[in-house]
Amino acid sequence: MSLKNIKGIGSLYEKKLNDAGIKSIEELALADAEKLAEESGISIQKIKKWKEEAKTIIGIKKAEIAEDISKISFIEIRREGAKVKIKEAWHSAPVYRGKFNEIKEMAEKDKIAVYLNKNAMLWFNGNWYKNIPFKDKTKSLFSWLRRRND
Repeated sequence: MSLKNIKGIGSLYEKKLNDAGIKSIEELALADAEKLAEESGISIQKIKKWKEEAKTIIGIKKAEIAEDISKISFIEIRREGAKVKIKEAWHSAPVYRGKFNEIKEMAEKDKIAVYLNKNAMLWFNGNWYKNIPFKDKTKSLFSWLRRRND
């Protein structure tokens, strides 16, 4: 199927995409948006929009978690970051603190991230999840004494 089947792609953009190595809708759907924007000179916003349309055309859907993630997840905040348990698998994740609007974009560059304020929020699978149970191990007396002596 031609790249021109995607709204907004005409001969000029098709040539730019071809020159960057993208010859089909399938290749566009699977391409790294940032890298493609850099190589083609096309804005990242256009590429992301086209990628979504390409995925729809070829039937690629984002994986979804059917269960309530707050019931199958747990976050353990540690000095060096967070350990996040989703179902039975543990993942390492950076912890972001501060004003959410200021850190949101940076956190979303990670595959998985934790935002900690009074409650914990989890960035996972392209979505923010609230009300995730967590334990802040940095608040223990031992951790406080260790930080004080560093």
